[in-house]
Amino acid sequence: MKDLHSTPFPSRHTSQCDSCVFQHHSLRRPDFSQAFVGGQKGYQAYRDLPWDLQKIHHSAIKIRHFEPWKIAVIVIGTAVAAAITIGLLVYFLAYDQKLFYYSANVKITNIRYNNEFSRQSSGRFRDLSERVERLIDKTFYNSILRKKYIRSRLIRVSPDTGGVMAEALLTFWFSSTDSREALRERVGKILRRGLKKYTGPLRINVRSSTISSKYITLLL
Repeated sequence: MKDLHSTPFPSRHTSQCDSCVFQHHSLRRPDFSQAFVGGQKGYQAYRDLPWDLQKIHHSAIKIRHFEPWKIAVIVIGTAVAAAITIGLLVYFLAYDQKLFYYSANVKITNIRYNNEFSRQSSGRFRDLSERVERLIDKTFYNSILRKKYIRSRLIRVSPDTGGVMAEALLTFWFSSTDSREALRERVGKILRRGLKKYTGPLRINVRSSTISSKYITLLL
C-alpha cells in the first residue's frame, strides 16, 4: 500500500495561467521612467504598456499641465491686463473733456423782490432755488444733453421790472474741441422749451429768459 503522504499532490499553480500573469502584472507598481525616453525606443516602450497603464500615464501628464500655480498666474495676468485696459480707456476718454459753464437768467413775474433774496441762507432764497433748480434739472435730464449735463445752482436773485430775475449756473461736460457758442445756442433752445412746458407755481416770462456763456473751463 502506497504511503499517501509520500505521493505529492500536483499543485494547482505549478504552471502559470494567463489570469495569474495578468494579476501579477497589474499589481506590480508601474515604472514610467522609460515610457517617454526620446526616440523610437521610448515610444515603443510606451506602446508595450497595457492600455490601462497608458491611460493612467496620460492622466498624470494632463494633471501636471494644469498645476494650481499656473492657473493662478493666468488668472492674475488676465485681471491685470483688463484693469490696465479699462484704466487707459477711461483716462483717454476723460482727458478730452472740459467743464462748460452757462448762466441761465430766468424771469419770474409772480414774485416780488425782497431783501431776503440777497442772502443765500434765507428761507425765501432756498425755497426759490429748490424750485428753479428742479425745473432746470428736469428739463435737461429729459433732453439729448442728459449725459452731458451735470447740475444747476441758483447763485443770485435780483430785482427786475414786473418781478425778479433768477440767475442759475449750469454745468456741463463737453469735448474740448466743441464750440462754446454753438453749444450755448443748443442749451438755450432746450431750456426755453422746458420753460414753455413748465406748469408749476412760478410764472415765467420765457422771452425775457436768456442763456449766456461763462468763460470758465477746468481741465479734468
